[in-house]
Amino acid sequence: MTATLAEVALRTGMSRSLASLALRGDDGVSAERRAQAVRAADALGLPVGALARRRADGAPLVLGVVVTEGAGAFHGAVLRSTVASAAALGLELRVVDGNRDEARLRSGLAELHASAVSTARDAVLGLVVLSSRLPSEALAAAARDVPVAVVGSSGDRLAGLGVDTVRSDEESGMHEVMMHLAALGHVRTCFVAESRHPSTTRRAHEHAVTARRLWSATDLHVDDISGLAADPTRIARHVGEGVTAFVAANDSTAARLVASAREAGLRLPGIAAVTGFDDTTPAALMDLTTVEQPRDRLGARAVELVVERLRGRRTERHEVLPTRLVTRGSTTGVSAPA
Repeated sequence: MTATLAEVALRTGMSRSLASLALRGDDGVSAERRAQAVRAADALGLPVGALARRRADGAPLVLGVVVTEGAGAFHGAVLRSTVASAAALGLELRVVDGNRDEARLRSGLAELHASAVSTARDAVLGLVVLSSRLPSEALAAAARDVPVAVVGSSGDRLAGLGVDTVRSDEESGMHEVMMHLAALGHVRTCFVAESRHPSTTRRAHEHAVTARRLWSATDLHVDDISGLAADPTRIARHVGEGVTAFVAANDSTAARLVASAREAGLRLPGIAAVTGFDDTTPAALMDLTTVEQPRDRLGARAVELVVERLRGRRTERHEVLPTRLVTRGSTTGVSAPA
C-alpha cells in the first residue's frame, strides 16, 4: 500500500501525504489535485473511496437522513445541526421524515438504502439516522453497503453490526435530576414515561437505580403520560401516596403532564415538583427544570462519523456526549411532606 501510494505521488508530483489526502477526498485539496490523484490511482489499480471518486467526477455528494419527527422540538434541533454540518462540508441531504410513523421510518430507510446501491449519479453515499426506532437488522444491512451513523441508539444494541452511534449521556443526566431532587428533600418520585423506546428505557432505569440507592425505595412509582392524560385523577392519587416530584421522560411529556393536571384543577408544579429532559424551547417557557442535551452537536457528529468512514475509517465508533442539568422554578422551594 505504501509503495503504491508512493507511485501515485510520483505520477502526480505530489508528496505522499498530499496524495493520501487527495485519495480520501479531503476538503483541503483542490478539485484538480483530487481528480489527478484518482486518475493515477485508477491507472495503478489502487482502490479509490466513494467520496474521492464522486468529488473527482464532479458528481453530487449526497447523504440520506431518516428522522423520527422533523417538526419535533428535539429531533428538529438535531436535524438542523445535521443540515448545517453537511452544508459546511459541501454535502447535500436527502431527508425522509417519519412523522413518528414507524412504518414510514422503515420504508424511508429502505428507500435511501436502495439509492445507495444504485448506479445513479446522485446515489446516496451514506446514511444519518436521527431515530432510535429502526430495527438493528435493517441498519446492519444498510451498513454493509454504505456508512451509517445513528443518533440516540446505544452502542451496546448495535455493537458489531458495522454501525456508528452517537448519543447523549442520559444516565448521568437522569442521575443529576434525582440528586437535585434529593437535595431539595424529596424522598418519593414518579417517573412518567412516553414510550418504550430506548431513550425512555435508559432514563427510567437510571431513575429506578438512583431512587433505590438514595432512599432504599421499593415501591417505585411509574406511570405513562397517555394514562395520566386520560385520567388526571391518577396524578392526585400519586401525590396522595407521598409522591412529591414527577420526573418526566422528556420536556414534551412534562408539558402534557402539567396540562392534564390543569384540566383536573390541579396545580403542577405546586402540589409536586416537575422535571423534564432535553431542554427544548418549551422547557424555558414553562420554567421547567430539565437536562440539556447537546442537540447542536449530535447531528453534526453523526455527519462527521459518516464522512470519516467515507475517508477510510473501518472501525466502529460509539460515542456518548455529556449532558447538563438546568435548574428552574419547577423544582424550587418544594419539599417532602413531613
